[in-house]
Amino acid sequence: MSITLGIYSNVAGDKSDFTSGHSWITVTRNSITTAYGLWPDNHPRTLDNGRGSDIIIGLEGTRFPSASRFFKLNKKKSLILELELKKNIGWRYTNTCASWASDVLSTVTGIDIDADDWAGFETPRELGEHINELERTHPTSLVQPKIPNNNDSSSW
Repeated sequence: MSITLGIYSNVAGDKSDFTSGHSWITVTRNSITTAYGLWPDNHPRTLDNGRGSDIIIGLEGTRFPSASRFFKLNKKKSLILELELKKNIGWRYTNTCASWASDVLSTVTGIDIDADDWAGFETPRELGEHINELERTHPTSLVQPKIPNNNDSSSW
């Protein structure tokens, strides 16, 4: 089975407000793409699920990214991804959509795309800016994803 992990942000850079935007991931399994995002319970687009996981499937279908990057996963990395997606994760100001997407990518691939904004908060605008920096030098796409090394631990 071929699996590609995508990471996205619909804003990038300081021209966007500190609290604007959204970040998410996609998983493409044998040409079928599913979006996953972390959303707070009190958001108007989601149902309050109490103590359940705030990982929402498929809500990003209408979003247009300002930044995206793609990674081809081997079997071991695919298994790690599946475990990450099954975790009960809660949205908090210190665990936003951007921090969750960045953390999943780092855990699965060993690649850390920085989402840290001022005061240590992780934001979609910062994640988008660093995705675009990487894309300018080494572009990826769904059909030409980066293949992470086993020793990948790059940081941005």
